[in-house]
Amino acid sequence: MLIHYLSLLRTITTIVFTRNAVGRNFMLHRALTQARRHTHPIDLIYGIQTSGFVPNFLTDPGLNIFKIGLRENNHYAGCQPSCVRIALRSLPDTAQFTFYDLGCGMGRALITASEFPFYKLIGIEISGELCAIAEKNVQKISDLFPGRAKISIDRADVTTTQLKGGKIVVFMYHSFGRATIGILICKLEQLAIAGSSIFVIFENPVNGDLVDQSIYFKRWYAEQVPCDPDELNHHSDTDDGVVVWQSINTVNLYESRCSDFNIITTKPTWRAEIVFEEK
Repeated sequence: MLIHYLSLLRTITTIVFTRNAVGRNFMLHRALTQARRHTHPIDLIYGIQTSGFVPNFLTDPGLNIFKIGLRENNHYAGCQPSCVRIALRSLPDTAQFTFYDLGCGMGRALITASEFPFYKLIGIEISGELCAIAEKNVQKISDLFPGRAKISIDRADVTTTQLKGGKIVVFMYHSFGRATIGILICKLEQLAIAGSSIFVIFENPVNGDLVDQSIYFKRWYAEQVPCDPDELNHHSDTDDGVVVWQSINTVNLYESRCSDFNIITTKPTWRAEIVFEEK
């Protein structure tokens, strides 16, 4: 019991220490220094920096320690590009779609999505420190591949950001808690009601049941995606689940590719897997 209380006290002390820019930058520098010892393959390919694990108290600049403890903004751990690519390949022609990465971190999903023909790509991230890294990464991609769609990074809270309608693809990598996901779904429902064509991609869909509950979205595709061999040492599991939903106003335009599956939470608040129904 004493060890538990000491550990809790240490965590609270660390969070309080990082409620100012100096403390947060110090701890973030430590986290990123450790990450450089274990560089993800996509960083080696593109010469970018997206590796590592950053706890949520370093990415959330807010003063509400209780909210941070509830993990409405989750820890940063970059998505698996193999999973993002599988999900994007399931979509119809995306050339007229805008790709939104909600909780984009250092921009790994954005850069992976830039390999596909989008109209433009937008990352939204609450952490100023991670935004700065993402912007450097995006500039490198822009310099290397001037023909790719433009990528922009917005420092903002997703709960207060207004997403533009039209044709959009929204990506999340278990970035938020249930309350925040609920707010985002309401925003997307309003866009769907207004006539926007929307696809929602949820990698590691721990709160995917909230999207299923919406009458404005239907299942489009799902897969339990094995990590590429070179990704295995950079992920806590050997695979990741991904689910794609489409707004109901696109149902007559695009036929669903897969809907007979269950989303099973295998590690509470942390991991969900896709299990297909037997026929």
